[in-house]
Amino acid sequence: MTKSQPIRILIADDEAPMRRLYAQVLDKASGGPHGPYELVICDQGEAAVAAAREAADNRNPFAMAFLDVRMPPGRGGLWAAEELRALETTTQIVMVTGYRDVDPEAIEQRVPPSDRLLYIQKPFHPFEIRQFASTLAARWQMERRIQELHESFEHLVEARTAELQKAYTELEYRATHDELTGLPNRAAVLDTLARELNRSGRSGRALAVVMVDIDHFKAINDAHGHLTGDAVLAAIAGRMQHLVRPYDTIGRFGGEEFLLVIPECGREGALHVAERLRAGIADQPIPHKGGTVAATLSVGVAWVDTFQSHTIDDLITAADQALYRAKAAGRNCVQVRALN
Repeated sequence: MTKSQPIRILIADDEAPMRRLYAQVLDKASGGPHGPYELVICDQGEAAVAAAREAADNRNPFAMAFLDVRMPPGRGGLWAAEELRALETTTQIVMVTGYRDVDPEAIEQRVPPSDRLLYIQKPFHPFEIRQFASTLAARWQMERRIQELHESFEHLVEARTAELQKAYTELEYRATHDELTGLPNRAAVLDTLARELNRSGRSGRALAVVMVDIDHFKAINDAHGHLTGDAVLAAIAGRMQHLVRPYDTIGRFGGEEFLLVIPECGREGALHVAERLRAGIADQPIPHKGGTVAATLSVGVAWVDTFQSHTIDDLITAADQALYRAKAAGRNCVQVRALN
């Protein structure tokens, strides 16, 4: 809130001379150090509450309200003050009365909180109204400024937290994924294998791993260049990721090698997945720069049907041995080895 925005003041008094006095005094003081005053003047409590309700609906509350305690024949300022407090707790209320039998403590009990409730006795000097308005305007602006700073700080904290969370997420992704292929990296896929091996040990269900190597990948690099080789490797990785089941994990193990972890899968299921990977690459050359690059895979499969304290190294070694058998058998094929 800036000082150019008007300080909204609600006035309710059943006596016409008093309403004119408020208007005269506050119009004269308007435009002072706290900016212009915007006056809404009513002759009954009901009208004051209606004005306050409209202000609340428009999110443009009154900074202060001068309310005559008694305003016959309608409802008076005490009732209006209770209604205003229910609508907007920040409005500062000044109860005004010329009756000597009005107990300020009784007013305070009905219209909390006391730090936003003041009391003035009629007759009063116009200077008192100006001072009340000036002091309450300064307080209103200070509280609005504090609220703005608080909200600004909260937004800043939220923005910084979001930035830090984004940075953390990116760092976490980079730490667990291969930059070229976007697949889980060696550490991440081994971590998945460790979890699945432990789960297999508890459940007694089968677990399979598949080691995949791109055949003659060096020849692709030599013939087309390393940039093309990288593009082909990334394309193969993406295609393989779409060929496995959603709950399987395939990661880049190193160079042109990939490791696939297949939970709850025995020999036949693992062979089916492995053959789907091999055929999915061999049967469809990789598009590149208006042409295609042919590629094939050698695939080694290892699995355990029952848990017998096998380690990660046992599974990987077995899958690696099966992979070498596939290379020895002429490549572009699948070989298996069981661990039981």
